[in-house]
Amino acid sequence: MHGDAHEQQEEVIITTNRRVAATLISAAAVLTALTVPAQAASTHSSGAAVSCYGSARSYSAEAGNGDNAHWPKRGQWTKVRGNCDDINIKTNSRRSVRVCTHSKCHGWVDAKAGVWTVIFKNSTKNAEYYLQFNGASTNSGTIAD
Repeated sequence: MHGDAHEQQEEVIITTNRRVAATLISAAAVLTALTVPAQAASTHSSGAAVSCYGSARSYSAEAGNGDNAHWPKRGQWTKVRGNCDDINIKTNSRRSVRVCTHSKCHGWVDAKAGVWTVIFKNSTKNAEYYLQFNGASTNSGTIAD
């Protein structure tokens, strides 16, 4: 009987270890899902999905002349392409940037060099806007909208 009790104890330990392992795997999956940045997708006429950052384009801001740098050039607008839920920017150098719409210029956002930063939340496809960069010096990088 002593042998049977030992085997039962080993079986309980093995079962418990399997449950713990399954719980840890589930927790790891949840944590991974929470830490991977969300990327919205849009479908073009070809039917192929395009990721938010995969649709990014380069920009080069026009230097200011006694005022802030702009992109696109002063007096011009760009439109939200609709591949992202937000307007995102990855600057080549740290810079404060804000989005200006037809109604107003919104608050300044600190964009660190080489890091995607949301500069305007909940954008609307085809909405017109331009960017202002705090200070007169030019700026370049990548924008995804």
